[in-house]
Amino acid sequence: MSTSISLGKGIGRHLSSILVDEEGVSLENIWQTITDFGINRDDLKKIDPTYKELFEIYSAIRAYRISVKYLKDLKTKI
Repeated sequence: MSTSISLGKGIGRHLSSILVDEEGVSLENIWQTITDFGINRDDLKKIDPTYKELFEIYSAIRAYRISVKYLKDLKTKI
């Protein structure tokens, strides 16, 4: 006997809501998200990241938050 769960496209639908163009996010919004996540702004500035690198960090944080929320919602449904 086995049990399986199909996650379908749930995460895909949630993640599609965070996809934005690089130019669509202000630098201050990116910095705010990064510092809210616990990464020190001054420490990060020491490595002098480009806007694109900051945007990648920002996108990863947003994807992580969406994934955690999705998994919590899934756990309550099981």
